[in-house]
Amino acid sequence: MTNQKQSYSASKDDHDYFDQLLDELYLLQEKLLYADANASHEKEQQTDDATTDGDNLDIPILTQTLNREIDDEHQSRQQFDEAQHHLFEQPASQPAINEEQINAIVNRLMGKLRPKVDQLLRQKIRTKVIERFNRES
Repeated sequence: MTNQKQSYSASKDDHDYFDQLLDELYLLQEKLLYADANASHEKEQQTDDATTDGDNLDIPILTQTLNREIDDEHQSRQQFDEAQHHLFEQPASQPAINEEQINAIVNRLMGKLRPKVDQLLRQKIRTKVIERFNRES
């Protein structure tokens, strides 16, 4: 009977020992998972920092030009909005715009847009010629 108690006591001690080992393993697993999550978070943050640093390259002439273009565009839009507001604010009895003014605006716009349209058309035609030449070769 004492033998049975010893074996029972030994198995209870073993059971406690295994429980303690399991608890330690769970703690270790949690620490490893936490460390892995932190490591991946730090890696993502370093990547974000590297990307941010790459975006923060400051080229003064480019920045000045870009700011000037943005300011010019903003000013043009303001002028357009004011002109549009003024145009629609006039009484209906007066003609809003006559044919001569329309033609002057169209001519001015065509003068501004023609180089861009010509360039786009030239690129399209060049692409088609190259495609055709490659197909025939």
